[in-house]
Amino acid sequence: MMNQATNDARAADPQGAGAAAGAGVPAAAERIPVIDVGALFADDPAAARAVADEIRDAAVHTGFFYVSGHNVPRETIDATYMAAKYFFDLPDEAKQAIKVTPTSAHRGYMPFAQTRQPGIRRADLKESFNFAFPFTPDHPAMKSGHPLIGENQWPAGEPVWQRIVETYYRQVFELGQRILGGVALSLGLPRGFFRERYRYPLVRTRLLHYPAQQADTEDQYGAAAHTDYGTITVLWQDEVGGLQVRMRDGRWVDAPPIEDTFVINIGDMLQIWSNDLFVSTPHRVVNRSGRERFSIATFYDPDYDVKVECLPNCSSAANPPKHEPLVAGDYIVARYDGSYAYRQPTQSWS
Repeated sequence: MMNQATNDARAADPQGAGAAAGAGVPAAAERIPVIDVGALFADDPAAARAVADEIRDAAVHTGFFYVSGHNVPRETIDATYMAAKYFFDLPDEAKQAIKVTPTSAHRGYMPFAQTRQPGIRRADLKESFNFAFPFTPDHPAMKSGHPLIGENQWPAGEPVWQRIVETYYRQVFELGQRILGGVALSLGLPRGFFRERYRYPLVRTRLLHYPAQQADTEDQYGAAAHTDYGTITVLWQDEVGGLQVRMRDGRWVDAPPIEDTFVINIGDMLQIWSNDLFVSTPHRVVNRSGRERFSIATFYDPDYDVKVECLPNCSSAANPPKHEPLVAGDYIVARYDGSYAYRQPTQSWS
């Protein structure tokens, strides 16, 4: 059961999930700023405005930044890290029983080699567990028939495990709202602009497990180069590292773990909303550490039916909108169609 597994894992890792990352900022991360977002949780408009200015600078120049002062307790993060390790050690039949299918609203277990980015020969070397907004059978949004609206799938007989990861989801959900409040201010919008677009959202969290890669394997990635589809992504990563970011000049740089931070990156929808002012930056995972890697990614995306189009204050006669409007959920589904094996049943995957 999960509570005993957590105790066992803590005994094996007494310093906690993030302790090995070190308290300082690794040199390789100096190009990606660390922003203290604590002011976004307080009633101090001037301090919030200052944080928004830092977010804007990072979103324009790199599309990536770390956040500290995020109000997600260390014990929540540690427990969810242990929960991820526990889940991926379950027997294969237990995981396969809740496998993602075309009718599961992209929720449940995703086995290895089920994701491949367009143009990449090999499938990504990772497995994941996906869960999202807690829709119930009587929720009004369930009547929509949208393919990403549905109930979560959970491993059988694991109520403690489920409570742990649901707690993580709730706390990171609020962090995402606070960051988007800063994003809104940075674009000259009311602070609550995005919150009203997250009533029944497509916010989904993935527990991710990457085995160690062989150093001489050509064209093999834990996650091949891609951009994220939505608004922002909130990522926790363990001490192993492996995340790499492509800077605007084309260089790939490491985004190593920094203790007590999350990594935030801009997604395609926010690039569209900002008319390419903000950059949805390509990134990848290459795990050549010789160790397993675990991370937790929350793709912080709006309601299915939200229309994403250039904001009025992000265009002008000299700078017209650069993208056609899109519907958030339809765009995500189209990207899934191009990347996931379960959505391409007639294709050959390796």
